[in-house]
Amino acid sequence: MKKTFQTWFWAVTTLFAVLAFTFATLAWFTANRAVQTNTATARTGDETLELQISSSGGSSFKSVETAQITQVNQTNSEFLLPVSTADLNSFVYAPFTKDGKASAFKKVDDEANYYHGRVYLRAEGEGWQEGSRLNLYLDQSDGLLGDAADGYLLNASRLGLIFGGDTSNPIILRLSESENPENAQVYNTEVNGKLLGKNQVLGYNENGVFATTDLSVLVSDYTISFTNNQMTLPKSALLSMEFGKIYAVDIYFYLEGCDPDCSESVQFNEANLHLAFYGVLDQKEGN
Repeated sequence: MKKTFQTWFWAVTTLFAVLAFTFATLAWFTANRAVQTNTATARTGDETLELQISSSGGSSFKSVETAQITQVNQTNSEFLLPVSTADLNSFVYAPFTKDGKASAFKKVDDEANYYHGRVYLRAEGEGWQEGSRLNLYLDQSDGLLGDAADGYLLNASRLGLIFGGDTSNPIILRLSESENPENAQVYNTEVNGKLLGKNQVLGYNENGVFATTDLSVLVSDYTISFTNNQMTLPKSALLSMEFGKIYAVDIYFYLEGCDPDCSESVQFNEANLHLAFYGVLDQKEGN
């Protein structure tokens, strides 16, 4: 997946002028995303295997080298508002801030305020023991994820992945190992009178929002690496794929509003994102 994301600020006082208040932007701000390219690339780790990618699933599956990502949410994704989520299922946002604090939250409806796209993957292969599978990883050898980032945008961004519609096992990735300097970080998310700290996000249930642990991990935790003509696998695979089965891959890109890096420092930022998949055979040993 190769995308270009760009953000810039509109004054929140202008956006919410009808409310006749002055809001501090701080961690919860209004941003804009401009997409120039919208693709995902498949790669294979063994010449006798094939990892296929398509823009469509089911009987419309058509293997291509570069697949267009189909946007799922039909809202205007040109405009991104900071949101928070613990599970990629329920997202919340702050409609306004008061006294420099984001303390009132609403559930996001119609998947507004963040990007949600989808591609489809399938593993094909012959001659392997029954029960053999293809383990799926990320590959950044053609360019680091977030390469050519301008400013602090990636520090506050998240990439979410759900495979096969299994919302019980979301993968949430932090796109940068660095963080903004202290003067570019803001802690202003407040729940029940308590400020959220680093590594906390907002969950949602029938009782409303609640503070919980940020489950995101570094993208390197799922990224294969190549050094001195050797391949090194991370501890965990994104997915263990059955041969011949089509898996929908739901892709989320959003700004984590509870992240202290989600501040005014990300305005006018642009980043080129590249996402490639790599398949490695997990062969079942014969008797």
